[in-house]
Amino acid sequence: MTSSLVIKADDLVGHPEKERPFKGTREVSLRLGDSTVTGLMSVEGVARGTIDGVQANFTSSAQGHMKCVRCLIEWDEVVSVSGSQHFGKLPDEDGYAIREGEVDVGGPSLDELALILPVAPIHDENCKGLCPVCGNDLNSDPCDGHEDALDTPFAVLKDLFDS
Repeated sequence: MTSSLVIKADDLVGHPEKERPFKGTREVSLRLGDSTVTGLMSVEGVARGTIDGVQANFTSSAQGHMKCVRCLIEWDEVVSVSGSQHFGKLPDEDGYAIREGEVDVGGPSLDELALILPVAPIHDENCKGLCPVCGNDLNSDPCDGHEDALDTPFAVLKDLFDS
């Protein structure tokens, strides 16, 4: 499959005054903890020549689906991140390099998007979570407490902290 994020780069190498804007998409499927991104990732940026290669500066964005680790509310939001990658004639530690006079910005764009995904998303910093006894969502249905919480498996630990 050809990516629309492959950029002709042979005329940029060694010419710091030259640049080429680019824009494209790539299919993605990422899952990290309770965050997922699937579908099309949009990328746009500028590739500039350097003395020994090409510097690509870009912004990646895609639709993400999150589930709050405190209250289990699910929501969708656009996940967006800026990044950069230098492509040289020899591969870097991630294997990115100029190949056959072209650079593929799709890989570094996907890497940056994966790095910005939260492992444990929270829909609101003030989220109260779920009641550990009855499971009510404390944001929308606060419970009045529970008379006898001794039915929990952790009730035996209560005596450990008595003075």
